[in-house]
Amino acid sequence: MYQIIAPRLFQNKICRLPGIGALVVVTRSAETDFINTRIKGPVETIEFIKEAEGEKLFNEFSAISELLKKHLDENGSYFLNGIGTFSKTQNGELLFTAIQPDPAFTPDIKLERVIRQNKVHSMVVGDQYTTNVEMTEYFNEPSPSKDNWWVWAIVLGALGVGALLWYFYQNGLKPFGNTTHW
Repeated sequence: MYQIIAPRLFQNKICRLPGIGALVVVTRSAETDFINTRIKGPVETIEFIKEAEGEKLFNEFSAISELLKKHLDENGSYFLNGIGTFSKTQNGELLFTAIQPDPAFTPDIKLERVIRQNKVHSMVVGDQYTTNVEMTEYFNEPSPSKDNWWVWAIVLGALGVGALLWYFYQNGLKPFGNTTHW
């Protein structure tokens, strides 16, 4: 059975077994692990999807499915080399335990940061393409003058205080304008 099921499963990523269900190869993509400077390799796992009740499917695996069901009824389990084990519980429920792939086939890759200080290379900053030289020049430019609004506020305040002092010097502490007192 393995010689028939395995090639179909690994080439097409799915193998439908009528009356049983479908074996599906699910690929989980590679993951980056920046803390440990590694890229973890992609992992393929085999998942079993039970066939829905009353579903009638016929394909080239129908005879193999019947043979597999017969073997499960007699022995309770069946091992497919390189794929996994089908087993039947006492309630008649069908279970599948997949074999974990050998991690040697998808090893982790060690990352090393490459810094080329004297080479010009392009880079993306925001939504603009630029080079490392342009960015270095941009950050080394003198910063624009600081906002000195507070200097102007002090000057205007001093002028205002000076105008008040001048008024009081000329007129004394009289009230503004000709007003009558009550």
